[in-house]
Amino acid sequence: MEYLNPTFMLLMAAALCAITALIHSVLGEHRLIGPILASGMPLMESPLARNVTRFAWHWTTVLWFCVAAVLVLAAYGDIDAPWLILGIGIAHLVAGVADAVMTRGQHMGWPLITLIGVLATLAYYVTTSTITT
Repeated sequence: MEYLNPTFMLLMAAALCAITALIHSVLGEHRLIGPILASGMPLMESPLARNVTRFAWHWTTVLWFCVAAVLVLAAYGDIDAPWLILGIGIAHLVAGVADAVMTRGQHMGWPLITLIGVLATLAYYVTTSTITT
């Protein structure tokens, strides 16, 4: 079953992380962060609040690229930490489903986040089941 290749699944999850990160940064800045900062809300008048808001948003993007790097390294065997892959998978799976439920499917990110979770979790299970058999 070639399509159950854990290397392929991890690389696809990594690619989706990078795509999600780019979409998150570009569209989030344009559709959410920029308008919030321009809203004139009293809290957003504070330079600290403005800087922290923008920093926190784009820091998430950096973290998604870090996760992508971990998944690529795991795909090529440079990281041997199945528990880490499982953690990444479950975290994305839970976050994606929660996002879908909370936004009633209206947030465009939930399918990507959920698919990252499915791929990483499945790669973990395929890898660990082949090791033990």
